Amino acid sequence: MVKLGQIDLNLLVVLDALLREKNVTRAAESLHLSQPATSTALARLRRVFGDELLLRNGRSLELTPRAQSLIEPVREVLATIKQTIVQPPTFDPTTDSRHFSAISSDYVSTTLLHPLIARLIGLATGLQVDASPVGVRYLEALNRDEADLAILPDRIVDQALIPDCSRMPIIEDRFVGVVWRDHPHAGDRLTADLLRHSPWLAYVPHGRPSLVEQDLDAAGYPRRVAATSTSMVAMAFLLAGTDLVAVLPRRLARRVAGAAEIRLLEPEAPPAAA
Repeated sequence: MVKLGQIDLNLLVVLDALLREKNVTRAAESLHLSQPATSTALARLRRVFGDELLLRNGRSLELTPRAQSLIEPVREVLATIKQTIVQPPTFDPTTDSRHFSAISSDYVSTTLLHPLIARLIGLATGLQVDASPVGVRYLEALNRDEADLAILPDRIVDQALIPDCSRMPIIEDRFVGVVWRDHPHAGDRLTADLLRHSPWLAYVPHGRPSLVEQDLDAAGYPRRVAATSTSMVAMAFLLAGTDLVAVLPRRLARRVAGAAEIRLLEPEAPPAAA
């Protein structure tokens, strides 16, 4: 029988990391602890629970049935402690010193997070915002409570298995055509002929077609892809001195137009909202 006095909060934190990572080294890295310290904690946990918790299977570790049964209870206990005891009951940005992790595209970081960070700096606050890209493991980060905020297109939110959390719309935008400001063939509109006869710069995050690429395909707009990019901000700066044509969210395109030497083209048939 496990005695409550044998378990301290630090042990529960280590246990949660071990149950999540199933690897002593990765658990140590996630907690910013040394591997020997984490191994020592695992030995203590094994004595407390009277169970091996993690068993070696070839070159990897597997959770025992007892460890499997502890995953949700340990996570819930730590979440309750964080929400009711560790976190302060009120939020004052002028005195708070917490770190907040935000998952967002470079477009959102440029148009939305940048003004927020500038405002926080103006308040001389101790808050820190850590911006992370929307990588292939962003859902895992959300499910593990490793991110405080995710700013995502509503269509991605609707399609993905997002964990149960509060949601609200915070920004609206639409796509526009973008070309080098001295593009030799572009007028003032993004037309089907321009798309058909110009080299195309495609936005392809994570090696998959983006939402706007899917919309253009569905609408039957043929394109000759000459280059791809995983960064919307980089795309704006790849256009200068070329015949490339691309589409970008209007807010971003307007923000970087001068520095990137680009001009905006209103779509002949506007793609879906960004």
